[in-house]
Amino acid sequence: LADERICSPPFMELTSACGEDTLQLIEKNGLAFPFICKTRVAHGTNSHEMAIIFNQEGLKAVRPPCVIQSFINHNAVLYKVFVVGESYTVVKRPSLKNFSAGISDRESIFFNSHNVSKPESSSVLTALDKIEGVFERPNDDVIREISKALRQALGVSLFGIDIIINNQTGQHAVIDINAFPGYEGVSEFFTDLLNHIAAVLQGQAPEVTQLNHSKLLAEQSSGLMDERICCASTGCLSVMGKDSSWIVESETNSSVKLQHQRLGCNSAVSPNFQQHCVATLATKASSQ
Repeated sequence: LADERICSPPFMELTSACGEDTLQLIEKNGLAFPFICKTRVAHGTNSHEMAIIFNQEGLKAVRPPCVIQSFINHNAVLYKVFVVGESYTVVKRPSLKNFSAGISDRESIFFNSHNVSKPESSSVLTALDKIEGVFERPNDDVIREISKALRQALGVSLFGIDIIINNQTGQHAVIDINAFPGYEGVSEFFTDLLNHIAAVLQGQAPEVTQLNHSKLLAEQSSGLMDERICCASTGCLSVMGKDSSWIVESETNSSVKLQHQRLGCNSAVSPNFQQHCVATLATKASSQ
């Protein structure tokens, strides 16, 4: 993507045990300490095991094959983008705190990313001492551009993107892409999936339709933010009206969600067919 608002942290794959030339290869590929070490395995019990390496001594504990990626300070905030066809939802999650750039004498930190970036996570690794540099929210246009480009490049409709915002430059950095994520925090997943299936059955090309509507879901108790984007297909009409105000729903757990108007993106689909598909999907989900 030729967009100065988007960046990809330098990374490289380690296929063999670290030797004398490893540090030179790391520098040649533009990486600098500290960096994140990730397994190549996308699924399984060890797929979320990671490490932060601060110096050459720490390289000795790295077990290839793995991928190493320059660490970017991002004020301990991760944005998980869940894509379903032409729709996406942005969920705010806790993340790793800031670390000083360059080599240091700190020991390597080994952790499980699930213990760091889950909504309820509480870890010393996510406890931010202070906000440094810039602190920006994700830009709608940037997220839309990234989602569309990856959907076209990968040829898939269900995937997740991990994005952080560089606290020095404000750039959106794509640090991970996940096939078939859990969609935790996406309250209208089945609706989005149904709309996508209906669009495919109707022969609508996802890459042609532009995403141009967003919805913000905020939970006061946990400080989480959801930002939804919905397609603007032909016949896509708001069921509440164009200028509808935000509605506040109080939940039993005292958290508060702010909901924007909902778009019915596939009005040509029979309501009975929609109800049948939703019921079928819900039944299958409950049986798994």
